[in-house]
Amino acid sequence: MSQGPQDRKQPPAAFSPEDMARRNRRSIALALVLGGLVVFFFIVTLAKTGPAILNRPL
Repeated sequence: MSQGPQDRKQPPAAFSPEDMARRNRRSIALALVLGGLVVFFFIVTLAKTGPAILNRPL
């Protein structure tokens, strides 16, 4: 099957500065949410194990 010119994929257009700024804000927001989840799970894990976790022998 021969591909006509309309079937060929066009190269992606370059991102505008506004698109890049939006992408950076989205990336920062996602990183903050994921970091918050890590901290949340860590605190929940410590709360579930109780204060005895600090009294273990080294």
